[in-house]
Amino acid sequence: MLKSSIHPQDLPLFSDDLDIMDKVLHAACEDRGIPHRGQEAERLGAVIIQLYRHGVKEDSKLLALAKAYL
Repeated sequence: MLKSSIHPQDLPLFSDDLDIMDKVLHAACEDRGIPHRGQEAERLGAVIIQLYRHGVKEDSKLLALAKAYL
């Protein structure tokens, strides 16, 4: 019998997940005064996705970590 382990980063992201991450990205960009579209915002978005996939699902925690990244 084969056993497969499913990692959180392998699970699909749903529209609710994307809404949370988008809200956090916009808030972090606004807080730091960076454009919502651009390389810096793209890097920040990638970090937010990684954090979310690793279990940081609460928007206030995501935002605090995103701000710390900048």
